[in-house]
Amino acid sequence: MHNLDASKTSEDTGLHFLVSTGPGKPDPALRKFIRSYVMLGKNRGKTLLRRKRRSDDVSSMSFSGSATSSRHNNELVQVYMPPSNQNHGIYPVKIPQKLGSDLSSIHLADGLEPGKIEIVLQFSRIAKQVLFPLEICMFFEKRAENWIAPLSFDPAYLHAIIFTSQYYFDAVRLRQFSTTNRSALPHLVKALVLLRQRFASDEDQYKLSNSTAAAIMGLAGYSHLTGDLKSAKHHLDGLRRIVSLRGGVASFRSNAKLLIEILRCDISLALHCGSRPIFFNVSTEDESSPPFPDLKLLKRPRPTTTRFQQKIIVPLDNMDIRLAQIWKVMEDFCSVIDFAVSSELRISTETFLDTMAAVVYRLLGMRIDPCSTNEAIRLGLLALSCSVFLYNRNLGISYPHLKCTLRSFLLGPVPLELDHQFLLWLLMVGYMSVVDAADDEWMRPLLLGALGSCNLDSWSMTQEVLKQFLWIDLVHSKPGKHMFDSIMHHV
Repeated sequence: MHNLDASKTSEDTGLHFLVSTGPGKPDPALRKFIRSYVMLGKNRGKTLLRRKRRSDDVSSMSFSGSATSSRHNNELVQVYMPPSNQNHGIYPVKIPQKLGSDLSSIHLADGLEPGKIEIVLQFSRIAKQVLFPLEICMFFEKRAENWIAPLSFDPAYLHAIIFTSQYYFDAVRLRQFSTTNRSALPHLVKALVLLRQRFASDEDQYKLSNSTAAAIMGLAGYSHLTGDLKSAKHHLDGLRRIVSLRGGVASFRSNAKLLIEILRCDISLALHCGSRPIFFNVSTEDESSPPFPDLKLLKRPRPTTTRFQQKIIVPLDNMDIRLAQIWKVMEDFCSVIDFAVSSELRISTETFLDTMAAVVYRLLGMRIDPCSTNEAIRLGLLALSCSVFLYNRNLGISYPHLKCTLRSFLLGPVPLELDHQFLLWLLMVGYMSVVDAADDEWMRPLLLGALGSCNLDSWSMTQEVLKQFLWIDLVHSKPGKHMFDSIMHHV
């Protein structure tokens, strides 16, 4: 007789003693125990292949006396249901959703509850599309590390980003820029107080950090949107001091997206007010000017497309040598973007950054005869740059000084040597990126006249003419067609 003597089990070691009292076979329970003991460790390290399931629906399933696995939220959930004679072992099982939210394990700076940054995460999901016209063909590195991680240790950044995210959903998206959610105002006040304390202190380790610069940049953008240019310039001056104390613009190269935002803030205010930008002195070409990127290495041939078969028209043979260099860089950049879109490839943020800085800062620093053809080319390049490098028009940021300058040129005595097709291109890019519906009264007649001078009465023909100059289908074709159709409808 065989039996398992519980009294002879060691509580310390977990060993079991088998006592044999006769020649008979062990009972089934004991035989099962012996087999399981013998097989201990035999299957360790082996992996069983998952069996193919009939259905992925795991909200309601049948289980019968066995361990079963199911897929739920991309994780393998182990379920065990004992059999029952009363209901034949059939149990409808509702697998519960995950416990807690995505924010439940996040520790925030300043002791805020995790739910406070839900609005930040909502905005982060759409921020690229909102802030970058070329988002679909850009590669953004270290987004979580650079923009989400500081929420856990920098309270000034935390409050600033909560406020600006809330302002986007409450005001910018609804095109009601004077609206500010009262529940978000305490975050604005707290961010300003913390930043003042930070700069007044000699010990704050975050004084010159990326997160401090990002917080100030967000507040500058908010002030610009609401028309508080004095505060916007004050914040921008704070950014200038941080950049200077860190050793210059190059010290931010490790976070290219933040540097892009800082420079765009500077450029936007310069275009708004007509003031000089603060980060580059490009009135004369010197070593402090941002270098031109080498875009030739990024270009690839694409023989099936008209754009790569045609030579882009240069609007003036005796163009200013500085403008000619910028025109060539933008020609290469447009080709790179068109190829990236068609090939489903992406450019780096550094390529975007270097092209924007080299082109726009030089255009802003030029002083050219305001009634010359070269000025028409400069204004066209600036208008194109606004649509390609700066913020989406839906953000509500405008450039009154640039619009006023463009209007004065177009309504003045246009130089006789200005080509009709180039004038059409200048009007189109200007209408899409600088002027708005309030300017229709003077802009539509000019566009109609240019279309008539070029004998164009369809969008396909018009687009072919425009593509002979600087043009990016991803950015310009859809709004260009909408504008053309609107003009033809009014006619």
